[in-house]
Amino acid sequence: MFNNRRIIFRADGNSRIGLGHVVRSLALAAMLRDDFECVFAIQEPDGALKEQILQTCHGLITLPVCAPSEERFTYELAAYISEEEIVVLDGYNFSLVYQQTIKSREAVLVCIDDIHSYPFVADVVLNQAGGIEASNYSTAPYTRLLLGPKYALLREPFLMASKTVRELPEGQLNILLNLGGADPDNHTLHLAKELADKLTTATINIVVGSAYKHLPELQDWLSKHKNYKLHQNLSAADMQKLMEGCAIAITSASGVAYEYAAVGGILFIKQTAANQAGLYKFLTETGIAQVYTAKALKQNYLTQFDAQVALQRQYFDGKSDERLRQVFRQLAQITNLTLRNATIADLQLVFDWNNDPEVRQRSFNPEPILIENHTRWYNTKLEDANCKFYIAAVNGTPAAQIRFDLTSDTATISYLINKEFRGKGLGHTILQKGISKLKREAQTIKTIVGLVQQDNVASVRAFEKAGFAYGTPDKKHPDAHRFVLQLP
Repeated sequence: MFNNRRIIFRADGNSRIGLGHVVRSLALAAMLRDDFECVFAIQEPDGALKEQILQTCHGLITLPVCAPSEERFTYELAAYISEEEIVVLDGYNFSLVYQQTIKSREAVLVCIDDIHSYPFVADVVLNQAGGIEASNYSTAPYTRLLLGPKYALLREPFLMASKTVRELPEGQLNILLNLGGADPDNHTLHLAKELADKLTTATINIVVGSAYKHLPELQDWLSKHKNYKLHQNLSAADMQKLMEGCAIAITSASGVAYEYAAVGGILFIKQTAANQAGLYKFLTETGIAQVYTAKALKQNYLTQFDAQVALQRQYFDGKSDERLRQVFRQLAQITNLTLRNATIADLQLVFDWNNDPEVRQRSFNPEPILIENHTRWYNTKLEDANCKFYIAAVNGTPAAQIRFDLTSDTATISYLINKEFRGKGLGHTILQKGISKLKREAQTIKTIVGLVQQDNVASVRAFEKAGFAYGTPDKKHPDAHRFVLQLP
């Protein structure tokens, strides 16, 4: 049973561009579907792809075909999203403008990426390739980067395989050859021909998908080579079982390489597309895989089988699903966070929060507050037209307060978080949602400022992540950080 938080996965796939984006998005959906309502948005998939998606997701949004160059492409999800959704984008056409459209509707945004070629304003960017550094990315201050195979988007059978003990398959040598489900340039047949006179005693298992367009040519060649077996449109479970029986694999530097490395064995890879360069470099430099050459398989690699699997297990430890579920549960807190106007009924609540010892310690006036003084102050703030006072709640439970005192075109911000909700990364979200609400209710405001004690590290980081810049110090509190945000 999923909760009421919905995740919309957006990716495209077909015979021309392949299915890699769809497959890895579905792998993530499979990890999350027990905790969330998972819906997949895609431009006019064929019947087989629809069926594949609905085996994992709870629903399907079929979008009209629209080229990324068309203006309407940027707004194609607008009717489906609000601040209550998490949106996951996987593809090379979801540029900064596309992302900004989603963020303008206050939805939580996750981008799955492998090329880091344009800026991101997503809440999370996930790149499962190794060897990537934060410096490779241009992101918003609040963006969290999930980098490397510890966040590997493995389909369920391969994830389960990575949790088990791997042993060398018995009997005749079986080799896997898979250059992608679509393989538009037909590397599959080229490598099959290359291996034909080198591996006459082994069974070579060729795997192609439904989007593979060179099937007649491949079948004609295979009819003359009996030690080859052709496998088409394998389910993830069947693919994992086949990999388990293959001590050696030759794959593209793509998701299938990760899947075989998760199962474990002697892996050779070939780069078949420009966007595989980073993954190819990582896999070969770490030793997870070997560089494929026509002569490579002449060596007795099977003696290295156990050592190879042990190395692969260091990177694919079977815990990526646990890590990703934890991340999305934290993101769900953002979608569950709502703001309302403070009322007289909140007087005692706000009093208790403001008198919390840690709050007093971080305040410019650390002395405890008397209830009489608080009551006068609170009533004055509620009655003041130049004060916007909000209570933030997570799943209906009061979690924080945020207040803006308005003077001309400037708002001075003050906020605090209930101790039960501290340390959960909500600070910058409370600031952002408060500012969004303020912009709707006080449209003349151009500048927002906030003062933070220098030793209040969590609050300093929250202001930084919310996009505030460091301003000139305040004359009354010169030792405090003065944060400034200019509104567009």
